[in-house]
Amino acid sequence: MSIFSLLFIGLQLIVLPLLSFQSRTSLEEAEEIPPRRALYIQSIIMLTVIGGLAALVDWRESLEIYWFKVPNLKSIFIAVGLYMMGLIVSYFNFKSSQNNEEDKSAILLPAGKNEYLIWVVLCLTAAWSEEYIYRGVLSQLFIHHGMIYILAILLSAVSFAFSHFTQGWLAIPVTFVFALGFQYLYQVSGSLALPIAVHFLYNVSAEGVRRWLIGRSGGI
Repeated sequence: MSIFSLLFIGLQLIVLPLLSFQSRTSLEEAEEIPPRRALYIQSIIMLTVIGGLAALVDWRESLEIYWFKVPNLKSIFIAVGLYMMGLIVSYFNFKSSQNNEEDKSAILLPAGKNEYLIWVVLCLTAAWSEEYIYRGVLSQLFIHHGMIYILAILLSAVSFAFSHFTQGWLAIPVTFVFALGFQYLYQVSGSLALPIAVHFLYNVSAEGVRRWLIGRSGGI
């Protein structure tokens, strides 16, 4: 295993979860709303750099990762099921956060038209980079070096889940389940195309659910 692969594994399993914990702590202690636009740009750059490192590992290790294959009917049904499940989870998550004054996760979401465009770019960047990193390179790298399939998938899913701790404790088990679902979708469809599409649509639609709930409650 190359030094780049070891650095990549350490980044995903240790550094990013720790950064996520640190970000969550800072968010909970913050008295003012952080500059979201700057956070979005910072996240886009970070995800792109990590995606580039993943591509380097992919190239050096000669991993077999496919970006697109024509989806079969089974994979389409799974994709739709994951998307619908995501919307249901988002509904109850935002519904719960409305009654929790201590939950500051929503302040990271866009609040105006000027923020929405860069936020959509962030959603797209997160979708392709995270699916490529976790469902593609990380899990395949473990398998490539002799780890049994189920352990490789679980380790990748755990890493993915803890890297989303910025969204709160509840995000860890929820994201873990979705990570396994996306991994299964990747296996059934044979490429990253459907996982990326569902991931992106879910991110964007979840914000739509939030705005709908705000409208129903008489918020702005």
